[in-house]
Amino acid sequence: MASIRARLVSFALPLLGIKRFFSEPDKFDERIAKLRAQKPIRPRAKWHKRFAIREFASRGFPVVTIEPKDGARPDAPHLLYLHGGGYVMDIAAVHWDTVADLCERLEASATVPIYPLAPENKAEDVLAAMRSLYHELADRYGAKNITVMGDSAGGGMSLALAQLLKSEGAAMPGSLVLYSPWLDATATAEGQRAIEKRDRMLAVSGLEACGEMYRGNLSIDDPRVSPLFGELEGLPPMAIFSGTSDILLVDGRRLAERLGDEGMPEHIYREYEDMFHVWMLLPVPEGKRARGETVEFIRKYRSAA
Repeated sequence: MASIRARLVSFALPLLGIKRFFSEPDKFDERIAKLRAQKPIRPRAKWHKRFAIREFASRGFPVVTIEPKDGARPDAPHLLYLHGGGYVMDIAAVHWDTVADLCERLEASATVPIYPLAPENKAEDVLAAMRSLYHELADRYGAKNITVMGDSAGGGMSLALAQLLKSEGAAMPGSLVLYSPWLDATATAEGQRAIEKRDRMLAVSGLEACGEMYRGNLSIDDPRVSPLFGELEGLPPMAIFSGTSDILLVDGRRLAERLGDEGMPEHIYREYEDMFHVWMLLPVPEGKRARGETVEFIRKYRSAA
């Protein structure tokens, strides 16, 4: 059962308007235009006191780096974090808090691309940009020191990126971490609509609309859009976190089942009862526990590199 604090947060989630956004795709154009007009969110002042935080724009989109004040150790973990938001929403404050918290616990550095969003940008181009950034980071930090991770759409993009790297024979990251990953943009999985009744953030119709905006000329079931249907053999160790009150639960479960069926033991799947979408990012006991498990997982496979 979810903690009292998590239940209170879940009760308040509709006030944020996220469920309304995803359940009314006919209003996407108007709402996305409003989002684009808002001031970009960046790390809070308290994180600037603890880390050296820099922003670069040489790639045509912002890339933010977070490093310890005295510099990153050569053998320290490095996080490449891909934020969620249905591929149409910009990064939020909870993303920055999560990345900084993990960096603090791991004594790690991080790179957070503010990647180009749909519908203005499409899957092929966005993934190509992330691939190029990854190669730069692998050269700088060492591929095995890198954890590619993300939440929701960013979790799907993380898996798609790893599959792309594997297909081209590139040096693979040390591990993958997927929070409430969106892995099947077809939004047709059995059981998803039953969960929708208790999901306080997402709606199937919104997933369908976001998938259409993002896929461009690719089929909706192309692994670059729906990485659940891509190859898993040879991918790095993987940690998957899901909650039972999230319509994306079915994606996390199916990925974990495939990993088990294909004999890939170096993965963990954590399913938290009654927890909602991307609870791992929030200041609730379950979120703190999930981030602790993330730290242990990254350390384990970093030390095994």
